[in-house]
Amino acid sequence: MLPNFIVIGAAKAGTTALHWYLVEHPDVFMTPVKDPSYFAYGRDEQGRLLWGDPDLHYFRVQSWPEYVLLFAEADGATAIGEASTMYLECPQSAARIRKALPDTRILCCLREPVDRAYSDFQMYLRRKGERLDPARDLTLTAAWVQPQSHWMRIGRYHEQLMRYYDAFPRDQIHVFLFDDLKKNTLGTVQQVYKFLGVDPTFVPDLDTPHNIGGMPANPRLDRILRSRVIRTAVQPWVPQRAANWIRRLQARNMRQAPPLPPELRRRLREHFHTDVRKTAELIGRNLEHWL
Repeated sequence: MLPNFIVIGAAKAGTTALHWYLVEHPDVFMTPVKDPSYFAYGRDEQGRLLWGDPDLHYFRVQSWPEYVLLFAEADGATAIGEASTMYLECPQSAARIRKALPDTRILCCLREPVDRAYSDFQMYLRRKGERLDPARDLTLTAAWVQPQSHWMRIGRYHEQLMRYYDAFPRDQIHVFLFDDLKKNTLGTVQQVYKFLGVDPTFVPDLDTPHNIGGMPANPRLDRILRSRVIRTAVQPWVPQRAANWIRRLQARNMRQAPPLPPELRRRLREHFHTDVRKTAELIGRNLEHWL
């Protein structure tokens, strides 16, 4: 069994929630752990990564046999998939997926790029066990707001999406917005179900929070709950009710981060103007509210 759909991102745009809404559908199989990232992984003859930063990217699955094994329990599912947010940003992923799985369907959720970058940077700080320092992090000289930073590059969606539109027929690609997921969660998720060819009337659990952004009130508790080692070891075995309890505990521990200063937000949005318009034309959506 191999996947017939893949969620490619974007990071911090609702992919974790989507993953769990898909897990709950009785006709859908998702890999036991999110973000296997196989199609973003590669090394040269000297053993160096072909793409990625070890400080930012973690490749859970690094060989084809390992990847195939992820779907060993998928027998009987109509839709078989995985979600790896690295696939949108990695330049090689679209061609690799096309070569291995030419008929697979592609799902992508996009978020307003400034909010996405800020949320992603907050997650980076959480993983490093660091606190947000407004005097350092909410200025035009902050590392994360520089045009070529990891966080800003991901938000330039047009070039990244074009790799998929060049590799796959348009009817195999479904792009929706984080705004859709927030304003009409059920309707948006059921459109995804329809795209995947499963019962579109199914209603998943919409009450459990998933990967809430912000900064933790108790950083130590957050590190324990989000530990990659612990999550990888127990996630396939934790009952759904227990997993939901952990996610609610994570959400209760989060506090809203300080808002971006208006001038900083304005300058960052200006940076994305051209890309937003090109992305809107590519996906056929009005994105004027992002400008």
